Amino acid sequence: MYNMILVDDEAIIREGISSCLPWGENGFNLIGVFEQGQEALDFIEANQVDVVLSDINMPRMNGLELSRVLGERFPHITVILLTGYDDFEYAQEAIKNQVREFLLKPITRNELSRVLETVEKELNEKRERRRIQDELQMKLDQSFPLLRERFLYRLSTGRIGREALGLRKDFFGWRDLEGFYRILLISFPPGMSDLDRLSLSEFLKERTDEDDRVFFNPDEDLVILLQDRTRDALETRSDRLSEEAFRRFSAARGRPLSIGFGDTVEVSTELARSYGGAVNGVEYSRIMGLTHFSKARDIGNREKPSAPEFNRLCNRIISGLKTGGSLEGRDAFEELLGYLETRNITEDQLKAGLIKLYYMITSFAVEIGLLAPEEEILPLEGEAFTSLERAREFFTDMIERLDRQIERRRNDILLTRIDRARAIIEERYGDSRFSLQDICDELYLSTSQFSLLFKEGTGKTFVEYLTACRMREAKNLLLSTDLKGYEVAEKVGYADPRYFSLLFKKQTGMTAMEYRRSRSR
Repeated sequence: MYNMILVDDEAIIREGISSCLPWGENGFNLIGVFEQGQEALDFIEANQVDVVLSDINMPRMNGLELSRVLGERFPHITVILLTGYDDFEYAQEAIKNQVREFLLKPITRNELSRVLETVEKELNEKRERRRIQDELQMKLDQSFPLLRERFLYRLSTGRIGREALGLRKDFFGWRDLEGFYRILLISFPPGMSDLDRLSLSEFLKERTDEDDRVFFNPDEDLVILLQDRTRDALETRSDRLSEEAFRRFSAARGRPLSIGFGDTVEVSTELARSYGGAVNGVEYSRIMGLTHFSKARDIGNREKPSAPEFNRLCNRIISGLKTGGSLEGRDAFEELLGYLETRNITEDQLKAGLIKLYYMITSFAVEIGLLAPEEEILPLEGEAFTSLERAREFFTDMIERLDRQIERRRNDILLTRIDRARAIIEERYGDSRFSLQDICDELYLSTSQFSLLFKEGTGKTFVEYLTACRMREAKNLLLSTDLKGYEVAEKVGYADPRYFSLLFKKQTGMTAMEYRRSRSR
């Protein structure tokens, strides 16, 4: 149930609204009715109010002034404004603070009921969100005390000696099974909220055994110290745990966690080796974009990237751009990413290699005249090179931008050559010896290159275009001169009058003389 007050300087409005709804049964208690805004404000300062229904035009303190004060001092209160027709436009322009809606007088019972139903639903949602946030915040405040987390962190990183461990483990409630141990490390994506971090921590604690420990390290990564009496049981549990965390949180939020495994060790004093392997796994997972989980042993068995092979793959990207545009360039880049995914590479090595590729593509653009030496296709962003997924987005954008510039240049060249070809045909269509090879020689193109470009630019083959020009001029001559058919044929480039006659009839459905007579009537 929510508390509501009504503010209006017109008695008839106050009485009408006070009696038109079943207050106390519709989710709202009407706990106050006031004539002036200041009276309402005084009441709010001493009472719990959730919703204010106020007229906009009142003496002393009007509804807009009241809503402004409430927005500053009581931001949780929802305000609904009543307005007359003359104030309607002004109210629209002035709506701010926590004003939920404004209603035009005279308001009907159904309209007010509908608005209050919507407000109640929104208030219920806000209340539930606050309840959930309060619950999670309480867990956050009450989660592992600082000293306990510090102990677990020092234990996992080998900073506690055997004697000190014996003294402290009982005090901090850690039972050593004296079996096998393994560290699982989870790094969160940037911007992940404290509530989401806590939620994952609680999720993992529910799925670990009572002798495992889940805590945060100083870098705010989540550390899971797992132990079991057998190696197989420990490794099976750790694999399942990481897969569940990844599937639930990475897929649901669209931003992957970076997860790394350390080696399984047999004594607790060797946990530092497992922790170091997990750190390396997290870095590798982040670079790889977390398409799989990274285990210390798996990473250690991978080869380091080869500089000659990296250069070869980079040169393939440039070759692809030269010959096939963005499609071949992207395919070559995906081949490079595939190569890097199978190698043991650090973040610094990845950055250095990708920055080198960036400048290779930029130099290619300068070399072919698309850029001035001081220009860029895309501004260099260091953060884009911290993972393969970010690099994929960055270089895909860069390659596509470059391809669009190359395509524009190609189209410009195409249009220039097509225009030149048309001009040549217009000049020489009357030459019966004029051929495809002649025009190709003038344009310095092979016949196959020219035919492809000309068809693309005009929609016609060379012969179709030439024939159309000749037929157009033949029609003009037949209508504007007294030339005989064979003379017209000769002037438009046909040495054989019979062949001209056949073509003309095919084009027009008439002989040349029939065409002249049909147009002279």
